[in-house]
Amino acid sequence: MALSVGVGSVAGTQLAVRFGTKLIVTVGLVAMAGFYGWVAATTSATLGYGVIAVQMVLYGLGMGLTSAPATESIMGAVSRRQAGVGSAVNDTTRLLGGTLGVAVIGSVYGSRLTAGLPTGLPHAVTAIAHQSLGAAYAVAARVPGAAGQAVHDAATNAFLHGLSVGCLVAGGVAAAGAILAVLFLPAQPASPPAVTPAETLPAKVPARD
Repeated sequence: MALSVGVGSVAGTQLAVRFGTKLIVTVGLVAMAGFYGWVAATTSATLGYGVIAVQMVLYGLGMGLTSAPATESIMGAVSRRQAGVGSAVNDTTRLLGGTLGVAVIGSVYGSRLTAGLPTGLPHAVTAIAHQSLGAAYAVAARVPGAAGQAVHDAATNAFLHGLSVGCLVAGGVAAAGAILAVLFLPAQPASPPAVTPAETLPAKVPARD
């Protein structure tokens, strides 16, 4: 995925200059929305890595095509004196998206796991299982008999369900972003105002008598 992001970022910058920021950012967001929909539709405990690798390539290309031209649009819309503000806005969008994904997946995982765990487990066991999927697997390995397998299966189903819901939310956000890009994003990055030769020359000092 990292390699795909690098390739997409380089290609996205060059393509945006040729075909316009609006088109390239929209294509990147559509690719990301397609990735999220694909993952939500195919996620399972038995999914092969070959499919996952192709999905990661699609996501990386979409992110690369989107990130570089979109960043250029943000930074090109502000003056040099406001470059810090533009950079902060750009970073905020990334952090907000990451936080949203973690919050959605985590909350869905917790609620689904609570409903799927077998009754009668000690509170300490259920509390550890709610920490993460790895913690739930560790608990399942220590719980003997069918209860341990039930914890394992409940954690797996809860995680996959949370991942699917999170992908659907993220895909909806990416699709909405593509629509907003078509409607509002400038076709080309904003360029700084041209400086005339008269503005670059020092003012003529009047001669003294």
